[in-house]
Amino acid sequence: MASSSSASSSSSSSFFYTPVNFVISVRDLLLFHKADRAAYDRLVTLGTSPTVARNVVALLMWLENTGIDALAHLRLHASNPAVVLRLVADAEAILNCVRSDGPPRQPPALGALGAIPLIASLASHPLDLHFFHRHRDAAVQGLTYHLIRIGPVIFHDGLQATLTSYDAAEAEARRRNLSPPPLPPELARPYMDAVAELSTAAEDERSIFITFSRGYPLSQGDIEEYFSSKWGKCVEKVTVARSASAVAPVYGKVVFKNVAYLGLVLNGMDLVKFTIKGKQMWARKYEQRGNN
Repeated sequence: MASSSSASSSSSSSFFYTPVNFVISVRDLLLFHKADRAAYDRLVTLGTSPTVARNVVALLMWLENTGIDALAHLRLHASNPAVVLRLVADAEAILNCVRSDGPPRQPPALGALGAIPLIASLASHPLDLHFFHRHRDAAVQGLTYHLIRIGPVIFHDGLQATLTSYDAAEAEARRRNLSPPPLPPELARPYMDAVAELSTAAEDERSIFITFSRGYPLSQGDIEEYFSSKWGKCVEKVTVARSASAVAPVYGKVVFKNVAYLGLVLNGMDLVKFTIKGKQMWARKYEQRGNN
């Protein structure tokens, strides 16, 4: 689990996350983030989709770095589904605020009480959705850092299973006063090497298929600018096309630089509507098939 740092109520500068790289092994990283992985597993057990669970835990990891230890609260109340799901609802409200095109509609005086009551209660200073809207760039930086630089390892089921098996074998060796078994190569390698490999995805796996209202097309530049304004330099390329009977483009494809952006954009939903410059655009996960 990531280490905590205190946040000053008089300044928001501590909310601007500065990542630090550590040259450690995959096993080291998995052990360090064992509690974070346990939080992810608990959310999935309670019915949260893996995509949403990853986004929520990544957000909570960033909040922990700002001094809001929601993950510790989750661990303390892990056996209470109502508390865990309340925390998930608060985190999703923050994520939706970050995704939103405008400020929260709820009045500032009611924000902390009505939208994120549990997370707000864990902060040492007044906190509501308006805070996250004002500091969405910092939130996006921290969120994407954890999803892209750490998430591929700690949220990988195969690596987690390998670690569990190795730890059991190591414990058995100690019990029998034997030398520990050799560390599997996939756990011994530098974690950044594993992140790079696990983050490599085919173009279609990190793409969305987009459609426009007939007569209201969007340019490639408009689409790239929209997503970049939300998540930073996340777009690799945008293509738009028209059907045989259409004069203007009616569909297209957005390829993201990392599959994690796909999870942030769609948030596990089958179809998402965006409004860009007053025009509607629908998006879903790209699938290679005839009508794409």
